[in-house]
Amino acid sequence: MRFLDNLTLATMKIKTMKQVIFLILFLSLCSFLRQMDNYFNPTGEYKLNTKTIKKNGETYGYFGDMKVVTLSKDKILISFFVCKGAPSYNSGSFVDTLEYKNNVAIYKSDSISDPSCNMKMVFTQKGVDVELKSDNPNFACGFGQAVDSQGFYKRVKGKVPRKEEILLDAER
Repeated sequence: MRFLDNLTLATMKIKTMKQVIFLILFLSLCSFLRQMDNYFNPTGEYKLNTKTIKKNGETYGYFGDMKVVTLSKDKILISFFVCKGAPSYNSGSFVDTLEYKNNVAIYKSDSISDPSCNMKMVFTQKGVDVELKSDNPNFACGFGQAVDSQGFYKRVKGKVPRKEEILLDAER
């Protein structure tokens, strides 16, 4: 009788272990699928969401934009521009191909202009949050004096920017 009790107990433990393993696999699969669903196609145009004032033909306050084209699920082409506004109109810009993972792209300028430059861009359906880290905030990422690219860039268009638009930005 005791043998049957031990056998029944062992069978119950095996069933419980199988259920736990199944549950772990199921939760792992759900987590993986949730990450797949979170992918956001960043293609489109974005404008820096700040207030500017126009006075005597001059624009005071920061303004900027970015144009993004998805090249593959993990690569984007980006044209980026930001300007400090009047009176100096100091600005910064770049056109580059960046890795795109988990809805995030990171721009690092060349080692000559600012080796500490790290501009993190987090893309959502509403826009892009830009966070800038640099050891030299006065010339971060090789931009003009005291130009700060941080902020929220609101999505204004979800269509692929025309090639001419991106090339014109590269000439700024």
